[in-house]
Amino acid sequence: MKKKVLITILIICLLILPVTPISAGSKARTLKELRSELQQLKNKKTSTANKKQQTKNQISSAKNNIANNQNEIIDNQQKAIDATNEIAVLEEEIKNGKEELSNLIETYQVANGDNIYLEYIFEASSYEDLVYRYAIMEQILNAQNEKIENWSDKVKKDEELKVELANREVELNNQISSLNKNIDDLGDKLAELDELTMDINDEIQSTQDLINYYVSIGCSETEDLDACVSVKGDTGWTRPLYKGKITSYFGYRTDPITGRAQSFHSGTDIGGNSEGTNVYAAANGTVGKIIYKASCGGNQVYVWHTINGKRYTTCYMHLLTINVGLGAKVTPNTVVGTVGGGRGTRGWENCSTGAHLHLGIGTGWYGQTYTSYSTWRSNLLSAKDVMKLPTSWSSRY
Repeated sequence: MKKKVLITILIICLLILPVTPISAGSKARTLKELRSELQQLKNKKTSTANKKQQTKNQISSAKNNIANNQNEIIDNQQKAIDATNEIAVLEEEIKNGKEELSNLIETYQVANGDNIYLEYIFEASSYEDLVYRYAIMEQILNAQNEKIENWSDKVKKDEELKVELANREVELNNQISSLNKNIDDLGDKLAELDELTMDINDEIQSTQDLINYYVSIGCSETEDLDACVSVKGDTGWTRPLYKGKITSYFGYRTDPITGRAQSFHSGTDIGGNSEGTNVYAAANGTVGKIIYKASCGGNQVYVWHTINGKRYTTCYMHLLTINVGLGAKVTPNTVVGTVGGGRGTRGWENCSTGAHLHLGIGTGWYGQTYTSYSTWRSNLLSAKDVMKLPTSWSSRY
């Protein structure tokens, strides 16, 4: 009997006392290491800013090329119009020239049944005059023929120019189409870089806040942060809302804001509550990270947990209010914030279509075990599966 009592007391102590077990593969963390990661985030921000400027320059260059192509198309279209007009004039001149040549031949060769052309030549007073008169007639006829040939050559060249200009217009339009696609791709890249910049800014601020918190509670630069900060352990999860209905699951989906297919959703959306509804911590833990009024995600609280000896972080996003501070010790009865995502948060966030809680969960302590958002994403799990959330519920327990 005494043995059973001792075991019961031991279990109760383990549940109540602050514990900080280290999960497999975790490393001792210090303020010095955290400051180093903060500097890496700042370096990444600078690198991202440079990439953004390069992308903007590429977009500007592509737009300039499109403008140049469009101007060339306009110029070439005018050239084609000019060539068409010139062809019409030349064809009229050829027609008139042929008539004139025909008249000349008819005049000089045949008139009233007499060969006046021959008479004109043979009326020469001398051999030299004969040669001269013959040469004059040949020159007149040859000159007229040459005129017609020149006009025909010009028509041919104008026709070739029109074909060349038409082909060039197709080529330029293809280039414009390709440049527009390139601009769209670069625009997507720029949007991603903008989002990354916002994420990095949030990471820098929240990491700096965490460093300030560690300093405020007396952690030294080289002290193991696990020894400096305690996280009360727990044995399981509770639901963060008294009632709710899952409206969007963790994983890939069509983004309700952008319409982009196969967009990764980093958490589980829970609707069915109005703005201002209390949001509770899903287990015992310590608030390890807070982000205020992010343009995508709004107010966010991240809580560190140790569940059955394993580390987790839960996040609560789109909050109307944040009711805890960094380093706060929380229990399942602690209100970490209130539901937002609707009209009350429209002033600062644009990634929500209505009032709901975005609940996320990942392994490790985000902000201490690691600080980068990409690592957080790679460590994410499905809150529905881990916490065994039903599709809808009306009781927290």
